Amino acid sequence: MKRHVFITARSQPIPRWQEAFPNARLLCDQPTTQPDPALLSDASIIWLHVAEEGLTGADWVRQVRAMAEHVPIVVLSNVPEDEQGMAVLAAGATGYSSALTLPEVLRQVANVVEQGGLWVGPQLMRRFMQGLATRKPDSTVHALNQLSQRERQVAEAASRGSSNKEIARVMGITERTVKAHLGAAFEKLGVRDRMQLALLVNGVEDLTHLPQKIHA
Repeated sequence: MKRHVFITARSQPIPRWQEAFPNARLLCDQPTTQPDPALLSDASIIWLHVAEEGLTGADWVRQVRAMAEHVPIVVLSNVPEDEQGMAVLAAGATGYSSALTLPEVLRQVANVVEQGGLWVGPQLMRRFMQGLATRKPDSTVHALNQLSQRERQVAEAASRGSSNKEIARVMGITERTVKAHLGAAFEKLGVRDRMQLALLVNGVEDLTHLPQKIHA
């Protein structure tokens, strides 16, 4: 049975994590280095606790993503900041939340990311969408021209946040067909998930330029 894996540099886990997921695997006293790849690849969700001041956690996310390509990663921050959230999402995280999030909310986060969704706070989401609305380079149009008409319609709808079920209903096709078009679009565009697809379709092809340190 797959289990949640929490990784933290703390000597003891935050009690709320255990309350939310009593059977979770807790890796304490772990610096931001590479844990056991076999353990990570078999997890249901990997929760990374970024507690060290001045770090975004983006490099850590990239390291873990390389070892567990298909496992959702949620970053838990002691002091959530928009810049940190944008950085870890661009690095491959599928969720970003406070380390002190209540157990019932942690379970909601888990449900969303396990279904392929993205979890961020409303303020960060507003900032993210505002940033997307201001950028539309020519290279985006060129990239989308690689897609068939149907693939492009599905990709653009997904990048706006529509679910597979919603896309299927609007386009009059099955969810299975939506998944097939979306998978083809991912492969042609060289993206791995909906977050990267949204960044590309909306003209933000690379967020790795975000600062590696968060200043007070």
